[in-house]
Amino acid sequence: MAIKQMKCWVPGLAGTIVLLMTLTNAQAFESIKMGDWDVDISGNINAFFTSIDCEPNVIGDDVDAGLACGSNGVDRTVGNVQTGLLPSWLGFHAKQESSGYTTEITIGFQPGVDGGGGAIDTGLALNSENLRQVNLKFGSDWGTIMLGRDLGVFGSDAILADMTLLGVGTVSDLAAFGGNTTLGRIGVGYLYADWKAQIQYSSPSWDGFSFTVALVDPWGLFDLSGQSLDQGSFDQQGDTYGFEGKGVYEFGGGEGSTVSGKVWASFITQSLDSSTFASQDATGFDVGAKVAFNDFEIVGYFYSGEGIGTLGFLWDAVDDNGNTRDSDGFYVQGTYKLPGSGTKLGISFGESNLDLATGEAVSDLVETNESFVIGLYHPLTPSLNLVLEYTKTEATAHSGNSAEEGTIAIGAILFF
Repeated sequence: MAIKQMKCWVPGLAGTIVLLMTLTNAQAFESIKMGDWDVDISGNINAFFTSIDCEPNVIGDDVDAGLACGSNGVDRTVGNVQTGLLPSWLGFHAKQESSGYTTEITIGFQPGVDGGGGAIDTGLALNSENLRQVNLKFGSDWGTIMLGRDLGVFGSDAILADMTLLGVGTVSDLAAFGGNTTLGRIGVGYLYADWKAQIQYSSPSWDGFSFTVALVDPWGLFDLSGQSLDQGSFDQQGDTYGFEGKGVYEFGGGEGSTVSGKVWASFITQSLDSSTFASQDATGFDVGAKVAFNDFEIVGYFYSGEGIGTLGFLWDAVDDNGNTRDSDGFYVQGTYKLPGSGTKLGISFGESNLDLATGEAVSDLVETNESFVIGLYHPLTPSLNLVLEYTKTEATAHSGNSAEEGTIAIGAILFF
């Protein structure tokens, strides 16, 4: 059983738009004063022409949960006009300073571009939309508390450092026919941070060091491959909250500094309680660094875990006997901004690996998803970036089955 075609791909990333603005020279609208509140609206719109070549190694051979399109054993070419990794995004933000406290609210929604109705769109094939950020914050010099729905802590720095945020990256059978977003490097270098209901505390910065911890809504097992237990078949109990946290050290960037960057490490853990199988623990960690020197920037990232799954947290994490699988992955990325034009050239390689559980028989379950990306990102204006990307993705199963995907993407992303 390979990945089923879906009309809407839920992952992807709206991102915290303020952070994404640092990737470009775009400026949000100036805030509007409404009583004691400063109110602003910001976001982006993007769309890409994609030409996708899907090739199984042998026609009819599956790679279950393989992310290269063609993992379903079908050899085909797909053309589309669709949203990239970053959904089009419209966000409302309001901030107030009062009685020594800063209070904020954020609400954002993310519509797709393509109808997502199949290989060829038909009338009334409506696009999809999400509401990924709905939260409130309050804080002072002791730090900030956030309550609501926001980007997860574990893996968040990995996706925010991914150059394909401005582009497309891996498309996969999940999004080959459109939907809300593509994958970028999700599942081919890092685990998706996702948008989670949570209570989060972020510390102030002490000479560049800060930390964040979060209590997260109970998360469920998901079977993408057809070779795993989901929350129903595992009889997963929904009373075990997740815990996530990270520490970050940022350096440089001051006047006269030619070197800047940050290093980080984070963790994720959640108990998987079951009345049918033995209860398990899902635990993972990651480390990463991003360093800029003049017009060069490099990113290195690694994660590892037991029972955390692959692609998304708890995706294909537990086998049919209720035993957890180990997983790990990495990516390396280098970019260079060409003098004068501002055009950024980027090269990236990464992979995600999923091991069999102890005693699990060899099957068509994916073992490795990997991709190589080369991209050009040109700022036509301070707000508008033109994008050209080529992505080569390969999926390999434990049985030896394999599939490849070659994607050319041409498009634009506009921040406001």
